[in-house]
Amino acid sequence: MTQSGIDWREVLFDLRRLGLMPSDVSRELRGVISEKAVRVYTDEVSEPSHVRGELILDLWCEKTGKRREDAPRRPLLLRSNPLARVVRA
Repeated sequence: MTQSGIDWREVLFDLRRLGLMPSDVSRELRGVISEKAVRVYTDEVSEPSHVRGELILDLWCEKTGKRREDAPRRPLLLRSNPLARVVRA
């Protein structure tokens, strides 16, 4: 299965399994990312910007001892209906 972007929910759940709640993640990142933003990323309401994602990923690597390449990734989503008409401009 082809992999796509980082699965931020799983990255943050990995940190939670290590005892880092959203407030702890925010503190570890010196408040650059608020606790509320961490919760939004966990709930998959939105994804972090590139810079914020890099900070979260660096923290994940530091705390888990894993490499960036090992970060959880989302499977590439396939179009639900392969016969769906493609709209071209």
